[in-house]
Amino acid sequence: MLRQDPFENLISFICSSNNNISRITKMVKSLCQHYSPPLLTLPVPGFAPLSGTNSSGKEQSVPETYHPFPPPSVLAAPEVSAHLRLLGFGYRADFIQKTARMLVDAHGTARSADDPLEPPEKWLLTLRQMNTTSAREELLKFVGVGRKVADCIMLMSLDKKEVIPVDTHVHQIAVKHYGLRASSKTQSNMTPKLYEEVSSKLALVWGDYAGWAHSVLFTSDLKSFSSYGLSSPSPTPSVKPHRADKGIATPPDTPSPSLSKRKRSTLKHSAQRQSEDISISMPGESRPDESVEPEGLNLADRVKRRRRARESTC
Repeated sequence: MLRQDPFENLISFICSSNNNISRITKMVKSLCQHYSPPLLTLPVPGFAPLSGTNSSGKEQSVPETYHPFPPPSVLAAPEVSAHLRLLGFGYRADFIQKTARMLVDAHGTARSADDPLEPPEKWLLTLRQMNTTSAREELLKFVGVGRKVADCIMLMSLDKKEVIPVDTHVHQIAVKHYGLRASSKTQSNMTPKLYEEVSSKLALVWGDYAGWAHSVLFTSDLKSFSSYGLSSPSPTPSVKPHRADKGIATPPDTPSPSLSKRKRSTLKHSAQRQSEDISISMPGESRPDESVEPEGLNLADRVKRRRRARESTC
């Protein structure tokens, strides 16, 4: 998909077996630093952590030395396997050395002075002209290359845009979003039959550029990529409840309809009470009921009492 160098891509995906992104990156970097000469030194680009300060007081990134990827002839040396184990490659150390040895034995190392590529690297480039099935068969011959690793190499460096590398994560995407039946077996058991089923299903949905679609969905679901390059949001300060507030239920932000009705009813009665309690007396006019109205009567009783008083004065 990215049309990477096929040999570098082959070795990098051998490193990816049962591994995580940060450790794979460290392994590839170790291969370059220990088995090829320095190429150039540059400040780390992008949003790398800043460290160090120049004379003007401004922050500056620490320069890093970059190395090209080592050729097959270097990694094919017998002592490479033991050295890679010391560097933390584990069982992948043997896979890398043996795969490089297979390429060198089959295609040699002789090249002209002005040719940057060794014969094994040139041969790997010819896989781009092969059909998908033939290219996969050639890749599966190498030590440490299974179906998924072969499909990753074809997608990322051999122009096979329709290829879908499948693992348990891609299987979950197919089940969640594309109606593939869930397997009754454990998620970690990716059988050849299940691999083919998932790959065929997604290829029918996504078409000729299925590999692109796979990579977009696969990356978007990874936590390590979801916030890649974004600054972390500042934490929201939490407000501790007052001691007196503990154990008291928080009232709802929006009052319920029944509460609103009670409020309106209370306001209405309050207004009515005010209109009835306020007397507008003309000079010489008196309100006999006010002087004798006992305390403690409710609103209805006061209204009835005043109505009877008015009727009696009429």
